[in-house]
Amino acid sequence: MKLLWIQIALGLFQTDLAVKHEIDHNPKFEQEHTLFDGAVQVKRFHNYGMAGGRFEGHMPAIIKGSAVMTLGCVAAFLCLLMKKGHEVQKAGLALLTGGALSNLYDRCRKGYVVDYISFQTPIQRLSRLVFNLSDFFIMAGALLICFGQTEKTEE
Repeated sequence: MKLLWIQIALGLFQTDLAVKHEIDHNPKFEQEHTLFDGAVQVKRFHNYGMAGGRFEGHMPAIIKGSAVMTLGCVAAFLCLLMKKGHEVQKAGLALLTGGALSNLYDRCRKGYVVDYISFQTPIQRLSRLVFNLSDFFIMAGALLICFGQTEKTEE
């Protein structure tokens, strides 16, 4: 079962890289495409900073910070895999690790993260944010880790 969780994390990493590659290399994504009556927009965006473009122009420091956080996720994931139970948290850490590795890979390899999904909301600040699949993996993983805190385990 331990190997399955690692395969899930690596599969999510590879899936996200494949989607980002398609978005980044397909000219049609230079133009905005709307889905669900304009609620969702898909358009390539290169993020040279952190979430929301913060700290743009400081990529070496961002890479170092991201690497430390990602290594922490990997270490926590591997430690948890050695324990029985904790299935919800293992799922969360698989999602979190796969997403974090993909964004870190982009930063190290390209110098930016490929983002492409935004949402039209009544809150203008939220409407300006652009996401990728890894971001959703990371958010879902963090939620599962929190929910898993109350999970009963057999120790």
